[in-house]
Amino acid sequence: MAGIGAEALTLGPDEAHYLTRVLRLPMGSTVCAFDGRGNEVEAVLVDRPTGPQLQPSGPVRDTPAPAPFHLFVALTKGPAMDLQVRMATELGVTAIHPVLAGRSVATGERIDRWLRIADAAARQCGRADTPEVRPILPFVEALQGQPDLPRRIAAPGASPVPAPRGGAVVWVGPEGGWTRAELDAALTAGCAPIGLGPHVLRADTAVAAALALSRPATGDDPGER
Repeated sequence: MAGIGAEALTLGPDEAHYLTRVLRLPMGSTVCAFDGRGNEVEAVLVDRPTGPQLQPSGPVRDTPAPAPFHLFVALTKGPAMDLQVRMATELGVTAIHPVLAGRSVATGERIDRWLRIADAAARQCGRADTPEVRPILPFVEALQGQPDLPRRIAAPGASPVPAPRGGAVVWVGPEGGWTRAELDAALTAGCAPIGLGPHVLRADTAVAAALALSRPATGDDPGER
C-alpha cells in the first residue's frame, strides 16, 4: 500500500478485490496497511463513491529493518519458481536473485509476476516490507555480485551449519542441482556448503529448507538463542 499517511488510502483493483472478495471484510473492518518499505498503519475499510478506501485510524509506525537476507535461486519451471518466491517472502528474505544456472529451465523474464507474488505473500504473512526481486543474471555474474555477507550454498552430503547473525546469502540450485563447476566456483567465492538432510529434495522444498536453516539469528526471538 503506497503513500501511507493521514489521508485516506485509495485501493487499487487487486487490493480492493483481496479485501472485499477474498477476505470478505465488511465495511468498518480494521486492517493493517503497509507501504512495502517498512511503514504500517491501522486503518478502517470505508466505502466511497469512487470505491473502497482505507482511512488511517492511528499513527504511522516504522517497523525494525530486517537483517539482509539474500536468496540466489536457480531458475526452475514456472509454478515451482512462483512457489519459491512466495516461500522466500514468508521466510523473511529481503532480496531474491534469480540465477540462470547450467541446469536451469529458462522461462523468460517474469520479474513483474514475481513482484506481484511477493507483494501478495507479504500481505498474507503480515510483513510490512516486500522483498526486492532482482533481474535474472547468469551464474558467474550473480556470483561476482553477491553481497559481502556470510554465504552458504545448498550441497548434497554437506553437514548443517549454525544460522549466521546479522545477515546471510543463500544459494539454492535447480532441479538436478548445481554442476560440479558451479559448486566449485561458489566454494572458491566463499560460500560454505550446507546440507539439507539425507533425502533428495525438490527445488522448491530445498528453498524452504535452506532458508529455514539459514535465517539470520537476531537474538530477539528466544527460539533463536
